[in-house]
Amino acid sequence: MQCIGPLTVDWPGLLTFRLRRAGLAALLLCGVALGFGAAPAQAAEPTGEHVLQGQLLFIQGTGPVVKTAAKEYPLAGRYHYIFQTLGDKRLRNDEVRLEGSFQADGNFRVDNIYTLHHGEVYRVRYFCETCNIVGLGPGKCVCCQQPTELQEVPVNKKDKKILITH
Repeated sequence: MQCIGPLTVDWPGLLTFRLRRAGLAALLLCGVALGFGAAPAQAAEPTGEHVLQGQLLFIQGTGPVVKTAAKEYPLAGRYHYIFQTLGDKRLRNDEVRLEGSFQADGNFRVDNIYTLHHGEVYRVRYFCETCNIVGLGPGKCVCCQQPTELQEVPVNKKDKKILITH
C-alpha cells in the first residue's frame, strides 16, 4: 500500500483487479467469436438420434446395410459387438429397428438393435444354455466356449413368456 496525500492506494490489489477484468473480457470476446464463427458443417444426412426401420441386408464388399422404403443405408456399430451383431447371418433379411445417428461419412452408426415380428419389438441377445450366461454379441460363450444362441426377447413387458430363438 502506498499513501498519496489523504488517499491510500493498494497497488497489488488494483493490478489484480485489472488483470481479472481483462482476462474476463478476453474470455467473453473469444466466446462471442466462436459463437459467430462456428457454423455447423452440412452433412449428407441429418445428425442426432434417429430410428431406421427396414430389412437388414449384407452386401458383399459393403457390409451390413438397412434397406428402408426410401433407400439403403450402410451401417456402422457404435461398439464392436453391435457391428458383429449386424453381420450375424441369422439376422439377415429380418425386419429391424435401428436406433443411432448419421455420420459425416454417410454411414448410420447403430447404438441399439431391435427386431420386429408381427408388429412387436424384440431386443437381440446371445445366450449360453449350458452356463446360463447372456452375451452382447455373437460368438462363443466366455465360460464353456460353446457357440451362443441368438434370442429375441420382447420389449413389451406384457409378453414376457414369448421368446424367439434361432
